[in-house]
Amino acid sequence: MKKLWMMVVMTLSLFAMEPLVSVDWLKVHLHDKDLVIVDVSSRKLYKKEHIPGAVHSGIGKWRKVHGTFALVRSLKEIEAHMRALGINHNSKVVLYSHHSNSKDMLKPSYVIWAMELYGLKNTAILDGGLKAWKSAGEKVSTTKSVVKVGDFRAVYHPELVIDLEGVKARIGKVRMLDARPPIFYFGARKQPVLKRAGHISGASSYFWKFSFNGDGTMKPTPLLREMLIDGMKLDPKEEVITYCTGGLETSMNYFVLHRLLGFSKAKLYDASMREWANRDDTPMNLYQWE
Repeated sequence: MKKLWMMVVMTLSLFAMEPLVSVDWLKVHLHDKDLVIVDVSSRKLYKKEHIPGAVHSGIGKWRKVHGTFALVRSLKEIEAHMRALGINHNSKVVLYSHHSNSKDMLKPSYVIWAMELYGLKNTAILDGGLKAWKSAGEKVSTTKSVVKVGDFRAVYHPELVIDLEGVKARIGKVRMLDARPPIFYFGARKQPVLKRAGHISGASSYFWKFSFNGDGTMKPTPLLREMLIDGMKLDPKEEVITYCTGGLETSMNYFVLHRLLGFSKAKLYDASMREWANRDDTPMNLYQWE
């Protein structure tokens, strides 16, 4: 019976992964031929130690600065980089970071969004990152992985992203989620990189760290559902817009909503407040909880 169950599990794994995989899952699948493991922390951290077989990809390969804000890179740039990582059309891709700081924790969710934006859906984040891998007693490596160039072909999915004009048109019509610390949402403190304090008119606050346990692992999906659907009354069937300061924090809220809770119409505002709050013609509210 146990052998039969293992065969069922292995068969299912050939098709699609869960969007959040455990250290135990990765241990079993570490040497799968169609698996690509991507370390998205700094190159310095990657050189120091990484999961055996992992390739490196810095966040700068996925984003490009445009004035006061950054946006995801073009289809051609992303396609070329994904091929350079050894990604094929049928690859399973697991992303992780070293959890060296808060920003580092957010890099996998941004990259996984960018990959889906350009057509790769069979992707997952390693729950707890390298920290969890090491805590479980698993080996690390300092050897740079040899990569065979992949054949991935990018296809753009505009329904996963939204721009400033799209956000403006949906104020008062669509739920919006601010991923920043509540003090910035409320406006009690202005972020130095922003011209104005407060939040997009009508948006609700959900700090991205609310989704995590103290050890850097994700809270159970039923609890996330209880917080966001039962508590905040977000509807998985309706459109939801996520934003933050500049794209990284909101990518984690997007991952939780879209990949873990099934919000198929979720959209990410990539430029976020680095664009919105540095203009004078965008509606914002101050000192309000909405």
